[in-house]
Amino acid sequence: MSLHYGTPQLVIGAVFVVLSLLLASAFVVIGLQAGTDVSVERVHRVGYWLRKRWLALLAAVGVVVVGLSLLDLPYASGGAAGRTVVTVTSGQFFWSFAPDRVPVGTRVRFDLTSVDVNHGFVLYSPRGRLIGSVQAMPGYHNLLDLTLSEAGVYRIRCLELCGLNHSTMQNTFTVTAH
Repeated sequence: MSLHYGTPQLVIGAVFVVLSLLLASAFVVIGLQAGTDVSVERVHRVGYWLRKRWLALLAAVGVVVVGLSLLDLPYASGGAAGRTVVTVTSGQFFWSFAPDRVPVGTRVRFDLTSVDVNHGFVLYSPRGRLIGSVQAMPGYHNLLDLTLSEAGVYRIRCLELCGLNHSTMQNTFTVTAH
């Protein structure tokens, strides 16, 4: 993923840089005034004035960051309509898929369960980027909705310590070109 002007990552990064510079400036000002005598009343008055503004600034930044991140949530809305359901069964130390391949651009719903212990289903793109994660648990069906827009071989790994051969628990899922 490339970063473009206005993306949430750049906005959050810019806000972080501005806040860091403000904080560093405050430390410099405090350091330069360290040797002077200041009355307790002035410290309280200025301190509470700064504290109120700092809290307001942090609250505003928090609202902006949460608001921006809500616009870019990766979670699908709605049900399974229009999705290809891929049933995923896990066990020590395997992943099985039905079906085991889909065409590129397919909206997929991974329906996961486990036959023995908890497993951490993690799907990596053909370029090695983590694109989805969900727990596979015995007796439960957890769902992961994704649109697989890149053809290639996707790697699946277990990220939940599930036994002695946990490190060998991996498989692949294929997304074919039209």
